[in-house]
Parts: sequence; structure tokens; C-alpha cells
Amino acid sequence: MSLAEIIGFVHERDRDTYDLFAQQGDEATIADVERFEARIGFTLPDEFREFAVHPLGGLYIEVKDSVWPKAEPYAVGPFWSFLRGVMVYSLSSAAPEWLQMEKAWAEMKEQGCSDCVPFLRLISDSAPLCFRPDGSIIRWSPGDPEDPERINGSFYSILADEIADLESRVERKRRGEDKEFDK
Repeated sequence: MSLAEIIGFVHERDRDTYDLFAQQGDEATIADVERFEARIGFTLPDEFREFAVHPLGGLYIEVKDSVWPKAEPYAVGPFWSFLRGVMVYSLSSAAPEWLQMEKAWAEMKEQGCSDCVPFLRLISDSAPLCFRPDGSIIRWSPGDPEDPERINGSFYSILADEIADLESRVERKRRGEDKEFDK
């Protein structure tokens, strides 16, 4: 997987299905990346560094409400049926606060995970994917902080997999598979 393939998805996405936000002109600079790396004490993976300074850096993809309405409070259903989007945190100070990597990292430190930096989260999932100083990638769950799940792959392959999984969930939603839970 490469940046070009991620760009391809963004350009070819079904505009009737997905809303998309990206920095596009307000992306981070290499100086922003290096300042953040100095704060965290390690260098981020090259693929993420490339993505962070690209106009797509700070990517937010969500299924439109007309296709997949947001769940009502206290709604019940299979876990996948709440995962309506993918977001990649931004190192740009111009990003919305909820998409800023620096803020997400500070929150993780407050929750007791001081050696991981969140970079990707599924919308409605409290377990972000994180980079660690040793180069590994984990899914860190606040419900099980001592036993994070190790994730294999590179930044681009993981992002591509999450986008493909989102597309699969959209098709499941369209087929009504989330309604089978009610039976």
C-alpha cells in the first residue's frame, strides 16, 4: 500500500456515501512533525511522516447519515454497526481539536499510556491504534491497558485495511445485517 493508493481512494470515493475531511492547505510541516517527535522522544514511522505533511494529513472519513444514521443513545447492536468511520490524527495546529494528535496523545498519557502515541481511531471505538518507541503498533484499550493488542503492518497498509473494512461494514449495513442482532 502507498500514499498514491490512499489518494486514489479519496479521489474515487462515493461522494453519496462518505463525508471526508483532510487538512488540504493546513497540513503539518516537517518542522511540526519534528517538534512533536522531540516531545514524545522518538521518531514516527516514515510513512506516517510522509502522510502528516501531505494535504491528506489529518484525514477523517465518515459514512453519511443518509446512508448510515448515527446510533441513538443506548442503542444496542453488534459492535461493528457503530464503527461508521476512520480518522487519522493530524499534527497541524489548524486541525480541529478532536483531530489533533497532540491532544489525543495528552489524553492517553492521562489514562496511563505514556509510551504510545495514537495515530488512528475508528469512530465510536475507544481503542486507538498507537505507535510505540520501539516501532511497534498496538491497539490500546482503556478497558485492558496492560495487555495491548499488537498490530502487524505498516501505517499505509493498516490505513488501507481500515478503509476496506469500513467499506465492508457499509455493505453489511446496506444488507441490514445489523438488524439480525434484534432477532
